[in-house]
Amino acid sequence: MRPARCVALVPILVALVALVGCGQQGTQLKGIQATGTATLDGTPLEMGLIMFEPEGGGESSSSQITKDGSFKLYDIKPGRYKVAVMTSMYSGMAAQGKKAAATAGDGRPVAVRDLEGTLRAVPAKTEKAATSGLVAEVKAGQPITIAIDSK
Repeated sequence: MRPARCVALVPILVALVALVGCGQQGTQLKGIQATGTATLDGTPLEMGLIMFEPEGGGESSSSQITKDGSFKLYDIKPGRYKVAVMTSMYSGMAAQGKKAAATAGDGRPVAVRDLEGTLRAVPAKTEKAATSGLVAEVKAGQPITIAIDSK
């Protein structure tokens, strides 16, 4: 009788293993890593925040723009996106950083001390994906170029 009980437990164990496996899929990445460069009038932006909003709705993705104009998006789904580039939020930090550098040196807050580059403001319409007119196609292995014209 004991072997029959073991055989009867096999389907239950298989089902439990399948359920545990399904639970782990929720923690895996669903998208890709994408990289790119943001420019203003042909020159790399040195600071800012870039936001990608899916054209058909869904989860957006954002990244800080580094001193060389590059950005990196993690776990973004391939597809078409409306793009916003925001620099206005950096104007206060950039001014505070310059003032602190001239007066206090190392006493600056970490966020300001680590802020590198020159702030170049983008046109106000660029700060919202709905009004920017910027779109990007995100594809695996293809860098993204976001070119902003100040005119």
